[in-house]
Amino acid sequence: VMDAKPLLKEALQAEVGLPVDSKVPVIGFIGRLEEQKGSDILAAAISEFIDEEVQIIVLGTGKKQMEKQLEQLEILYPDKARGVAKFNVPLSHMITAGADF
Repeated sequence: VMDAKPLLKEALQAEVGLPVDSKVPVIGFIGRLEEQKGSDILAAAISEFIDEEVQIIVLGTGKKQMEKQLEQLEILYPDKARGVAKFNVPLSHMITAGADF
């Protein structure tokens, strides 16, 4: 599995439309966009580290306000962030397999 990790990561980056670069760490979050799941903390923390050489992919549904924050991430950081506010099992598997964290 570890031998395939770079390929899985590049496939994930391509799938969500991020620049493909196996050297850039990819952070993945899959879950409900609710306070009890920590997605509010994640949203606040993203602005603290997004200027680093990192990409983040968030997949989930929940509160509309948090879904809108996902949309804003993509607008503010088009080469670094993707937010998918829908239930997508194949993408969740890709995130699990391809993300570094």
